[in-house]
Amino acid sequence: MVLPSTARRIIPAMFRDSEFMMLALKASERGAGFTEPNPMVGAVVVKNGRVLAVGHHAACGKSHAERVALEKIPEKGTTIYVTLEPCCHVGKTPPCTDVIIAKKVARVVVAMKDPNPLVSGKGIALLRRNGIDVRIGCEKDLAARLNRHYLKSMVSGFPYIAIRAGISLDGKMSDKSRRSRWITSPELRERSRSLRGEFSAILAGSATVLADDPQLTLRDPHWDGKRFFRVVLDTDNRLPNHLRLFQDQDRFPTIVFSSASARDQTPKTGLHFFIPTTVGGLPLPDVCRILFRMGIISILVEGGEMVIDSFLKQELFDEVILFVSPTLIGGRDSASIFSSGADRLEDALRLKNMETIVLPSGVIFRGFH
Repeated sequence: MVLPSTARRIIPAMFRDSEFMMLALKASERGAGFTEPNPMVGAVVVKNGRVLAVGHHAACGKSHAERVALEKIPEKGTTIYVTLEPCCHVGKTPPCTDVIIAKKVARVVVAMKDPNPLVSGKGIALLRRNGIDVRIGCEKDLAARLNRHYLKSMVSGFPYIAIRAGISLDGKMSDKSRRSRWITSPELRERSRSLRGEFSAILAGSATVLADDPQLTLRDPHWDGKRFFRVVLDTDNRLPNHLRLFQDQDRFPTIVFSSASARDQTPKTGLHFFIPTTVGGLPLPDVCRILFRMGIISILVEGGEMVIDSFLKQELFDEVILFVSPTLIGGRDSASIFSSGADRLEDALRLKNMETIVLPSGVIFRGFH
């Protein structure tokens, strides 16, 4: 079939759009873990098929990707590829639409609209009113996947929640004596700890904290300088002050949730919340909403058994990440990943878009709700 001449011009251009947008998406990933509660954004400036500049949003409060990419570009009539709609409001930084207009950019290719009500199509409309050609939707699905924390929180007013667990091949989190150190290999544990930096906060229950006295911090040098919240569910307010998670509060603030009816109402930190409980204990949706109001838009739930089971049972999760060792533990008394279980096969929790990483010492499974 012979394509019309107009189609022959458009199709190659769209292929190049995809190529340059992929560069922008790759650039956006450099901000992973540091931009929240802002999104990750990348930008690529192109003219006559040549890349002139690449920029990304490095951290919350720093310059946005479009401004970084355009600030040293003297050329007019360029095309800029942006992974999210340029902002048009004054926040911690000036509007990105201002610099795009001032630099006389001819064309803007946007992966997806920004659901933030302060933007939400307004940035695109402003660019078009200034005579700039705007294309929307290039590599939209990949852009949405990369910014899933931001998009979930912005659309729902609720944090993105991932559940992480180290388990045996038969789904056990401990042996019959409830000992969990160490089910997984050093290799898997190192990867697990590095994973924490992708999120705003880590959450654990008081039983795990009392048993293991974990630091719940970031040790991978890649995350140096990142502020990271530690969240503990301590219904009865029984955690002693000497635990390691109460150290280094400047970089790793600890947030504690206890019952409003706990006998001891003495706060352990400046971020200690005493909230009404239900029959099942601390209401997890209320906990998550409080964290969201604090600017925490993503949470990694690390345990223990009852906490993970509660999040699974209430389907309060977006993602499950399992670090699986090639061992069989067995035993009815061993802790399980989903101890309450489904009543029927039809009620089983099914994950989709599974990702698998096979390592010499085990397998990492990552699936989405």
